[in-house]
Amino acid sequence: MRFVFVLPVVALLTVSGGLEAQERLESRDLATYRLAEPTFRQFQDASRRIGEVTTSDSRFRFAPLFTREIVQSEDASSAAAQLMARLEHEPALAEALGAAGLTAREYTAFALTLIGARLAHGFLHSGALRAVPPGVPADNVAFVDAHLTEVLAVLHLLGVSA
Repeated sequence: MRFVFVLPVVALLTVSGGLEAQERLESRDLATYRLAEPTFRQFQDASRRIGEVTTSDSRFRFAPLFTREIVQSEDASSAAAQLMARLEHEPALAEALGAAGLTAREYTAFALTLIGARLAHGFLHSGALRAVPPGVPADNVAFVDAHLTEVLAVLHLLGVSA
């Protein structure tokens, strides 16, 4: 009788992406992604949970989730693929995302977009840039400006100095 209940669950997970890798994020996906308040709240929740995992598991001390290669990569789709793979294949991280209601793809898109927008914001406010650079959506930089304290706190929690 247990078999009858397993098939619908497997079918549901397969349709929702639970058993398969999610669609790859391309550079154009990240360039058109917009930061939004509701997703930011989920991102904060997921990041808090991920922070708990990464600080309690010594493996992340030597192999942090947000490596320099991911944060400073010039190849956004490669950085996204690396981050998504870790989020999908590390059970504790996948569980943290699920509890916050985000997929690895959604979390990755938000994280990389937020980091890029924060970097642009920092350059603008330091005077290194006079205007938002081409390819960086000005509304994402404005989002960072409006939520700066919270953005800095969540990036610090993740070990990202942006």
